[in-house]
Amino acid sequence: QWASVTAVGGSGITRTTSIISANTTGGTVGSTDYVYLANVGIVFTLPTAIGNTNLYTVKNWSASSVLVATSAGETIDDGNTALMSSNYESLSFISNTSIWGIV
Repeated sequence: QWASVTAVGGSGITRTTSIISANTTGGTVGSTDYVYLANVGIVFTLPTAIGNTNLYTVKNWSASSVLVATSAGETIDDGNTALMSSNYESLSFISNTSIWGIV
């Protein structure tokens, strides 16, 4: 038997996609997956990991390097930055609500 399933507790995840061409800090709206396409070499800064459960995907869409950094002294898999030096390289980041990890 087929039945409709009703969502419980909310409307799900929202996805936001942005093309960025200047140093940028990631958005912080809850329950949102963020996708950033960097069309020039920039620094992308992840927002604070504390209490943050959003997914952030950053894609290097340029011939220059894109550096992903953290704020407030937080880490990304035990480091302070992640470098994407190749065109079309991408990384996704998620936090455990205190530090960032690469997915």
